[in-house]
Amino acid sequence: MSYAHKLQYAGNDPYKPEKHRAKSDDDDLTYREYEQLRDDDVYRKLAELRWLASEAESELHAVDLVEESNAGDALFAAIATTDAPLQQAVDRYVAQWLAEHRVDDVDADDREVSADV
Repeated sequence: MSYAHKLQYAGNDPYKPEKHRAKSDDDDLTYREYEQLRDDDVYRKLAELRWLASEAESELHAVDLVEESNAGDALFAAIATTDAPLQQAVDRYVAQWLAEHRVDDVDADDREVSADV
């Protein structure tokens, strides 16, 4: 199955870290914010790229021929150096999105209060 097909049938898999965050009592991401975040194109693309890198790494570990070859070492190194920065990129984007979103919510709440007065 190609990665395009895997992604097409991935469902919520690419977004699980943030979905789990939204369901956790320990984090500040609400489920409403998670749903709004899912509408953001940049977030979706970053999360999908993160998931595809993880899928590729899992698949390469499962193939003995790749692990035994020198090419396998290069592929694992490329994914290993890509995967962590991808997670960091998604985390930074989500934090930035939340900061911008929450500023807008506070401004909207202030406008509603001042309109009522």
